[in-house]
Amino acid sequence: MEKGKYPPINYEYQEELDRIKEEVKKGNCHQLKECLFLIQEIWNKKYSKNVLISHTAHHKLEKLSRKNQGQYQHVEKKIGQILRNPGHYKPLRGDLSSERRAHVGDFVLIFHEDPDGIVIDDYDHHDRIYG
Repeated sequence: MEKGKYPPINYEYQEELDRIKEEVKKGNCHQLKECLFLIQEIWNKKYSKNVLISHTAHHKLEKLSRKNQGQYQHVEKKIGQILRNPGHYKPLRGDLSSERRAHVGDFVLIFHEDPDGIVIDDYDHHDRIYG
């Protein structure tokens, strides 16, 4: 990238940045740390979603957390990525047409968006999910 050139910023994010700049101009944050907390607060209010976990997925994830902590941490990281951008993940077809999938190695998280947040419906090996 050339010096002084920046990639374009999504319009929605630009609006948020402008709003934050106005808060800084108003004197609502005097130090960098205060400004960062303000940015985080604004972002969390607008973009945070709840994670709801079905009984089936909860049982499987609870068992995974006891047996394989490393894999469980990968699943937690993937759920965080899903929350940030659920539309990034492939929509499924057929019986699972209202669902989306996210791969975690050879395993798959099945989820859907709900007015209350993201619902994790299932987690299992690829062959068992689609078999």
